[in-house]
Amino acid sequence: MTAGDEGDERVVASKRKAWTYEPAEAPPLADFAAGGNRRKAFLHYWIFENIDNAVDLFFYFSFMLLPASVCSDLGGWLGRLLAPRFHKAAYGRAAANLKMIKPELTDIELQQLLEAYADSQGRQMAEYSVVPRLARRRVRMIGTEGLIERCSQGPVIFIAPHISNWEVLWHCLLDMGLDVTMNYDPPKRRSRHYIVNRLRKGAGLGILKPGRSFVRPALRILENGGNLLMFCDEGFNGHIRAPFLGRPVHLEGNYALIARMARKTNALIYPIYIAREKGAQFALRGLKPFMLPEKFGVEEHLVQDVAQLNAVIESMVRLHPEQWYFVDNRL
Repeated sequence: MTAGDEGDERVVASKRKAWTYEPAEAPPLADFAAGGNRRKAFLHYWIFENIDNAVDLFFYFSFMLLPASVCSDLGGWLGRLLAPRFHKAAYGRAAANLKMIKPELTDIELQQLLEAYADSQGRQMAEYSVVPRLARRRVRMIGTEGLIERCSQGPVIFIAPHISNWEVLWHCLLDMGLDVTMNYDPPKRRSRHYIVNRLRKGAGLGILKPGRSFVRPALRILENGGNLLMFCDEGFNGHIRAPFLGRPVHLEGNYALIARMARKTNALIYPIYIAREKGAQFALRGLKPFMLPEKFGVEEHLVQDVAQLNAVIESMVRLHPEQWYFVDNRL
């Protein structure tokens, strides 16, 4: 990429408008009386969607009664059973992306990774019911020595990808005694939104809404020496927006936001990720924290900052592509 390319890319990226998250409003009874498309929307929201919501909540609370390992194993079995049969398009995209990330794979090796992908997706969904037990009993810490001390010295932005079970990751940080705040992309299904909110807020995780409303409170947290956790890999409208995986650098996602906030508040960037070792056993790894290199003119160097952050996150994803949540999205 030439310097001219960077400049063009920066101009294009800066045109994206910030958005404000607003939850969908429930259709009123008047919509049912109105008939037509308004009635269809009413019935879809209050009847058909609630069937799926009820199923989600039934399994969520039922799986709480199981031992953590049994819950995880059951989720893995369901993932391996359902993904290739009822999610064929996603399964096919996962196969193509795995082959792109690891072109040296033989057909047998690719099939093994596909089974591991389906297993990981199923386990992660089922494990929402037992996250605290997993975090406290089934995680091996690697490279986290001195983490709490570093956080006490100034603002920290933890950066991580959605690998294996990221809910276990933030719970481990809380169990270390850290105050951590995270932004989130709300699940579209109301039952799943309820489940993640119940889990996160109940454990004491700070939650900020996504979009425009996130930035100011996030900056205040950093300015006061606090800790943010930001997941840098992104699936946006079914497409992989980050990591770049060989595509041109862009400024559309969390990388650019993190770089701007880190420079504005002099925050330490702390890479961290969690990977599944076997079944319901995990390893949480802390990588070497760093400050963005001192430069004059933040906007002029934003593309380089983003490329540096991407290199860190992409290396994690390439190590465990079969456990990466967005591997079945479109490139």
